Amino acid sequence: MRTAFDRARRALNFLELHQLDPSPSHYEFALAVIGAPGSRLSEAVAAQTDGGLRLTTATVQTLVDHYLSPPREQTLDRRERTVMRQAQELGTLTSDAHDLTEALGRDMGALVGTADIAPPDATAFIDRLSDAERELAALRSEVIQLRDNIVPSPPPEDSGRDNLTQALNRSGARDVMARADAGGEAHVVLAFSVDTLEAINDRFGRAVGDNVLNAFAATLQQTFAEEELIRWSGNEFVFITRGMPVATARVLTDQALSSFAARRLRLRGSGEPIGTVTASAGIATGAAGGQEGSLIAARANAALAASHGGNQLEG
Repeated sequence: MRTAFDRARRALNFLELHQLDPSPSHYEFALAVIGAPGSRLSEAVAAQTDGGLRLTTATVQTLVDHYLSPPREQTLDRRERTVMRQAQELGTLTSDAHDLTEALGRDMGALVGTADIAPPDATAFIDRLSDAERELAALRSEVIQLRDNIVPSPPPEDSGRDNLTQALNRSGARDVMARADAGGEAHVVLAFSVDTLEAINDRFGRAVGDNVLNAFAATLQQTFAEEELIRWSGNEFVFITRGMPVATARVLTDQALSSFAARRLRLRGSGEPIGTVTASAGIATGAAGGQEGSLIAARANAALAASHGGNQLEG
């Protein structure tokens, strides 16, 4: 007991020396410092107070964060266990409330059946209990959701492919660009986008818009069978070709645009036609190592084609 009092006095003396407020957090910090004279924390305090300097509240907090706070993973794990326990307790309360409501309902029903009149406020009481049961269930759901959000799920592994169309995504396109650069050849960059995709999404829903993008990607892949299709963004598809004459690229692009416009896309289920859907394209060329600039130019040309009414190639 005497040792405990001695440590408490020394901790308070430490706080008084540094003119720190004797708050619980400061007191715990002081105990940690005086309780382990040779620790890394004590050495850090000595370095901070060299020359008679006093510790400040900000310095103490920095030292606590660095030397006394548990690792973030342990903190998250502890919080998750706490919230899980609370969710289980709320689940038990919800179950108990449900059982109590059913029991009271049976008892009140039996009472009403044997009496000439219903007990005063019996129905209102059961209604209030039922409301409490529903509120407990809603609260429990919120706690479970909070628990699930404490430790975010790790991001899915990037396969280099777009999940919707199975075209390359931007990370997958790095290899294509690197090969085009390493070959030392001139390149042709083609950019495509579906015209009025936003209007299709607004009218029919995003699922239909995704089906249109899938159909367009399939048309491009069939037309440019020897090239890797890249989905650069939501409504942007790109080819980075090397060794392909510009004239050939133009012919294939016109063929792809015509083939897509000729498709009769319909809604799944009802078979209702969506109507004619067209696309726009842009083209740009460049020397080895200039794919980034050519990509920007091709995308700008595709946007220009769309602004001119679509279903055409610019560049």
